[in-house]
Amino acid sequence: MITLAVLDQAVARRTGPFFQAAQDSSVPTTSTTIAAYMPTLKTSALLGGPENLWLLRRGLLADGTPVTGAFDPIDRIRMVQSFDSSAGRVVVDRNWRYPMQPNELADFTHLHPQQELRTSVLAGLRRCFMPDRGQINGTVTTWGDIDLTADLPWLLHPAQVLRVQAGYPGAYYDVPFEPVTQAGHVLLAGGMGYVAPGALWMTALRPAWSWVNEAESTSGPTADSDTLDVDLDYAAAAGHIEAWHLFPSHMFAAAAGNLQASQKDAAAEFTRQALIWGPPPDRKVAFSQPFFLPRVGF
Repeated sequence: MITLAVLDQAVARRTGPFFQAAQDSSVPTTSTTIAAYMPTLKTSALLGGPENLWLLRRGLLADGTPVTGAFDPIDRIRMVQSFDSSAGRVVVDRNWRYPMQPNELADFTHLHPQQELRTSVLAGLRRCFMPDRGQINGTVTTWGDIDLTADLPWLLHPAQVLRVQAGYPGAYYDVPFEPVTQAGHVLLAGGMGYVAPGALWMTALRPAWSWVNEAESTSGPTADSDTLDVDLDYAAAAGHIEAWHLFPSHMFAAAAGNLQASQKDAAAEFTRQALIWGPPPDRKVAFSQPFFLPRVGF
């Protein structure tokens, strides 16, 4: 399981300059300051600093625990206006309501944390699928077809249905199935509703955004602490290529300075990860229709 914040950071590393730094525990700040003092950024070398990067506060200390002082979500995002490398002083573009707390950790990102980075992350999750198996409890239509989308809003394409079985745990058997689309819903056609839905089991491709905090989700992850059941590299590679699709001007700027991979390299990496973690090829051998051998003897 990974958190949405960890996935944000993994995509941020791929899409341009990214680093973290914590507020100095000994240098005080005031409620009207627009500066932060970060000793790990002190240097006398003529290196590129955090100017024009976004500073993101998640309300966490460097050890991962929540800040103990006041924290307002309005202070979450600022742009770095200037940087004094000799003092490790970071000046942001507008005042905070509450200054950074001692040892409070900040992320520095190339893409806007909410409008670009998080948007790319969520778009990437829509590319990621994982096989999932569960009992069918769908709505039976007039003709005996089973409406799968009525119970599983994320199931929107017939190709997501991989396998249908009947029986009970320990005694399953494969049954022929035909997924079809009707009015935007995926149905199991062919009168399968006459088999009690509770006796049917389905293996389907579930999009990664639909399983959040170990529960069904119709909206996807929203909070930094939300957990996802998806491989980090798979989801990060998907978010990276989505950033190229959604925000090419910012991505080209970073790639031109060799601060991130090119679009071609990002696409190749996502393809590699999809071959490892994506939907596996169908290796099941079975008859398309059931048949029975005639009884012999008694």
